[in-house]
Amino acid sequence: MGELKYAIMRYTPSLVSGESINLAALFYYVDTDYREFYIINNWNRVAAFDDTLNIPMIKDILLDLQDAVGTCITNPDFDIKRLCARYSNELHFDNAISLPVDEKSLSKQIDEVKRMYFQFELEKGLRPKKDEQKRFLGRILKAKEIEYRRDDHQLGKFNEPIVYDYSFSNYGVKFFNFDLDSIQSQTINKVKAWAWNCANNADGRKVIIFYNSSDDTRADVSAALSILKEAAFTVVSINEGFGNVINVLDKLIS
Repeated sequence: MGELKYAIMRYTPSLVSGESINLAALFYYVDTDYREFYIINNWNRVAAFDDTLNIPMIKDILLDLQDAVGTCITNPDFDIKRLCARYSNELHFDNAISLPVDEKSLSKQIDEVKRMYFQFELEKGLRPKKDEQKRFLGRILKAKEIEYRRDDHQLGKFNEPIVYDYSFSNYGVKFFNFDLDSIQSQTINKVKAWAWNCANNADGRKVIIFYNSSDDTRADVSAALSILKEAAFTVVSINEGFGNVINVLDKLIS
């Protein structure tokens, strides 16, 4: 089993708001010195995110970086950590993540990471499903050596059943998918039920909500998020993949 390292490049125009968008990904398979620098194609979404951004300039920067990544022949002294450290302002890399990957499935595994972090490059029907995102969180937890339980069944304050998608330490995790044409009453009722679970679990467990949505400002999505934010320990978007998730995990486990 080999080691695949990947780092996501983000654009964060304001460190105060913390909002960011993924622009590229750097992949490095240590065992064979394979490198790949992936650049997005959907620049209209980036323009909508920040209409003041000089997109042609950003494209040139990314293409130069792609050349800098090179190959074992053009850049034999490649170091992913050193390269990522060169970018530390509005354009920056997340910390590199290492995943155990067999060389035979390398291409498939790289494609999976792309799907998780660049879902809006895909048609809606091809975007990762909630179960796929759950499985990927398991890989992240393993990579960070965090002991966890999957589909953890617990009892609430009144002995009612509560099932967390994941639990670790004193935290429980629940996934929600709001990337829907509309949020029906059944989903809102589930949101309200989990707001209750957050406030009434028997063991004082802190509940973390991970959610997916193509438009957080839409009225029905905003209402669901407001309910959850009122009750949960923290509510984290996975619209741009698992970068924010990893940041939360690092803070909780450090």
